[in-house]
Amino acid sequence: MTKANITIGSVVLSPEMKLYELIDAAPVLLSIFSRLNIRLPFGDISIDEMCRREGYSSALFIELCAIHIDPRHRPNEEQLTENMLPEVIGYLRASHRYYAEHMLPHTARHLEDILKHCDELSERVLRHFYSDYVRYITSHFDEEEREIFSLLDSSTASSANFAIFDMPHADIDDRSNDIASLILKSLPEAAPTPLRCAMLQDVYELRDDLRRHSSIETYLLRPLVVKFLKRA
Repeated sequence: MTKANITIGSVVLSPEMKLYELIDAAPVLLSIFSRLNIRLPFGDISIDEMCRREGYSSALFIELCAIHIDPRHRPNEEQLTENMLPEVIGYLRASHRYYAEHMLPHTARHLEDILKHCDELSERVLRHFYSDYVRYITSHFDEEEREIFSLLDSSTASSANFAIFDMPHADIDDRSNDIASLILKSLPEAAPTPLRCAMLQDVYELRDDLRRHSSIETYLLRPLVVKFLKRA
């Protein structure tokens, strides 16, 4: 992929862009640094300098940033190169760990705070909804690892089941919205508004990040695998 600039709204992403400018323009990108365990401080270095330091493709990093800022962004498939495939798989795996080790436990802590103010029935219903939600998400991650990522690491890449990418993310959206609706409409008034808002923010943030995750799988991983299999 060439080092072309990408414009997303008012943000112009380029290899020369300073990292502090990048974060200031789009704070949502902070999660990328967390999940990739990229070292801080940044000082005055550019995206390209950071990527060389950390061993990442700056062109691919910019595409990831573009999708995180706007999940509707579509990479130019002609500029995708096969050597990006391991980095994309590594990023998706890091995202799975980020969800499991950070985002889901963080939301669960807010859930427990809310449950202290709920009656027995409301507690049982909300706990059931959230447990089912977490179980569904983690099961989907396990399926992706088993049916796609592990196969791409081996000589059986042609057996990868990309149909997994299609429906489950829509189901996750629906389940996220069900929990949000329950918190907004049905919990007793005794559950304080700040606690409700904190958990709603977590639920919507996770839902939106999973949408980005789906876009990366569909519009970065899938075309890279097609190129890889054609050369195999």
